Amino acid sequence: MLPLRSPVVRTRPNAFSSKGVVSSSSIQSSVVGSKILEKGGNVADAAIATSAVLCVTQNNLCGLGGDLFALIRMNGKPIVDINGSGRASRNASIDYFRNKGMKHLPAKGEYAALTVPGIVDAWRIINKNFGTMEFKELLDPAINLANGGFPVTNHYHGSIKATLPSLGTYAWGENFAPGGKIPDVGSLFKQKDLANTLSVIASDGPESFYSGHLAEKIIKGLDGSGVLLDSHDLNGHTTTVGKPLHTTYRGFDIYETSPNSQGATAILWLNLFQLVHDGSNHGSEEWYRKALETGLLAYSQRNLHITDPMEHPLPDGFCSIPYAEELLGSSDSNAIMSGQRNDPGDTTYFNLADGDGNSLSVIQSNYMGFGSGIMPEGTGFVLQNRGAYFSLDAEHHNALKPGKRTFHTLCAAMAEKDGEFQFSAGTMGGDIQPQIHFQMITALIDAGMDPQLVLDGPRWAFPFTIYEKPGDLKAESSLYREISGLKGLPFRLREVEDMSSQFGHAQIVQRNRYGVVVGGSDPRGDGVSVGAL
Repeated sequence: MLPLRSPVVRTRPNAFSSKGVVSSSSIQSSVVGSKILEKGGNVADAAIATSAVLCVTQNNLCGLGGDLFALIRMNGKPIVDINGSGRASRNASIDYFRNKGMKHLPAKGEYAALTVPGIVDAWRIINKNFGTMEFKELLDPAINLANGGFPVTNHYHGSIKATLPSLGTYAWGENFAPGGKIPDVGSLFKQKDLANTLSVIASDGPESFYSGHLAEKIIKGLDGSGVLLDSHDLNGHTTTVGKPLHTTYRGFDIYETSPNSQGATAILWLNLFQLVHDGSNHGSEEWYRKALETGLLAYSQRNLHITDPMEHPLPDGFCSIPYAEELLGSSDSNAIMSGQRNDPGDTTYFNLADGDGNSLSVIQSNYMGFGSGIMPEGTGFVLQNRGAYFSLDAEHHNALKPGKRTFHTLCAAMAEKDGEFQFSAGTMGGDIQPQIHFQMITALIDAGMDPQLVLDGPRWAFPFTIYEKPGDLKAESSLYREISGLKGLPFRLREVEDMSSQFGHAQIVQRNRYGVVVGGSDPRGDGVSVGAL
């Protein structure tokens, strides 16, 4: 047997607060969210303000042109699932792209910008159903940061540098690298057009993004761009409010965002794992073998079944123990669809909780860094390229169809025990998100680790999309040395430097037995956990 994982070195302390903690991958957004709590706003108010700031300081990862998913626990009531993802344009069909000679949807440019941005309407729903503060007041910090500028981080500078070769010829280039010059690390980056757009949303309400003067400006700003989205697409957008997916893992109630989110993958994985392993000796050779075997099995089902549930619902009982038991006994349970492409998705995740157990677990994204690169003229935001995940194979369950939501890598998690809030957790990372969820949840529950210690620990991942076969098992260096002795795995083991962004930027907030909120923030990202005073 391999030895247990070596002691994890802490990079920073947990954040503690009896009032509430906000944890995100941007220092400004965490501070803004905590200040909303200090002003008397609730966690829903703080979440909207945090999300809006992220659309300014991390618009390489998310923005007004992207999507949002969330789990919301308020006032001891059942957890609510918010699906703020957009649908394909009514003009987007397989025949349209096939007639242009395309076998796959492009990742960048006008033809990648084919789904409606969902984030702004998700803010509206959260504010209407759970908020206590005026919408304008919640957007003021983001407006001020867009107008006055925020200090460019190493990650933000690096993201612009990596994107410039592919998007430099679009209007994106003049917005983010004027004259081809990338903003220096530590310089103030100002976004006047984005500030104006946020100001309109603040004054006219988020509905203006879809049916008001702002919607008209967006569509007019796309004239001649070749983008398929039109006013009917914006007007017809709706956010879905429903129940999250659920399972019980060793006495904890685990919740994940529902399809078209890939959260069902994590639920199925936890069910499979608890059937074959008791959770002891976390990080041992046997633990890794069972974790990887059940993970591949869960991903095989992800690849076959998750997409827009209105077009292709999950099989009955997908999140149940009997389904997992039957899957373990099936002969073709390791079937993985043939390979096709790699997903370099970019996203940002944040969460927050207060001392009463109210919490939001939120994830938002442009899909790939800076999305499609298409910016409606004068708006300051980039349209997402999430639609690029659709298949142009009419027989595939994730085939493109007008008005359909694509398979979505975004997922967010939350846990309760005996009716009490325990923790919220999530990460950016594209297709590997359920893998990081699994690692965080098992470390918190089975190993009893605290939030920051979980996030400081080394990670592993086997990255592949729903169109691929897995090949590599990547592990950060300090972990690679421990698991390199594993034999007979269906992977090529690859070493990656410690604290690599390839393994996501995750956050955890937890409520301890004293009613104090404990927050951890991933050292791989730019953020921190900030406690409200």
